[in-house]
Amino acid sequence: MTSTRNPLKRFTEELVDFASGERRGIRNPFVMVPVEPSVEHRVTERLIQWADPETPDTLTNWAGIENQAGNELTVECVRLDHLMPETRVFETTLDLGPLERTTTNAVTETLETSLADELIGKLVEGQLKGENAQQHILLLVNLGSLYPFTRASELLDEMDRRNVNTTIGIPFPGSIRGGKLSFFNEDARHYYPAHRIDEKITEVYLDD
Repeated sequence: MTSTRNPLKRFTEELVDFASGERRGIRNPFVMVPVEPSVEHRVTERLIQWADPETPDTLTNWAGIENQAGNELTVECVRLDHLMPETRVFETTLDLGPLERTTTNAVTETLETSLADELIGKLVEGQLKGENAQQHILLLVNLGSLYPFTRASELLDEMDRRNVNTTIGIPFPGSIRGGKLSFFNEDARHYYPAHRIDEKITEVYLDD
């Protein structure tokens, strides 16, 4: 496909290339793009629009495109801020009681322990049931809502452990430093070898 400087367009372009089999990687096709935290929700709305084949959009076309086996591509958006309240670990934090009687550390530690595992478990049981194939593009949006309880690298590690074959796209609030993912511009944690768009999505790219 034609190269573009717009990181949002490059993100969708790479997702379509991987899902169609036009491009291949060593590992499962996970594509990540850094997003300025202040525009994360606007990026989410743009990607939800892109995922709807009935909604015209200027990003990379995917409707009607087939992979080499003749299967048409599909695109789905999952809002992580909507999925998190469905997990058992989230319900457990509510059972801990009001914050005035519960330390913030207790809530944080409870979520950090199991959140990534349960979120991906929900995806595998729900959205990926019958759709765990490379031609299905799954966008995990509003990652910032999980901060500081889990990070993109932890979600990707968990998906790799569960043999998720779907083409995964994650816009993450932060930047890339020295080839590592810096969530909300903190010091980078352990690195997951996803395919990265190095340039950050900022407001200037959203009207392109």
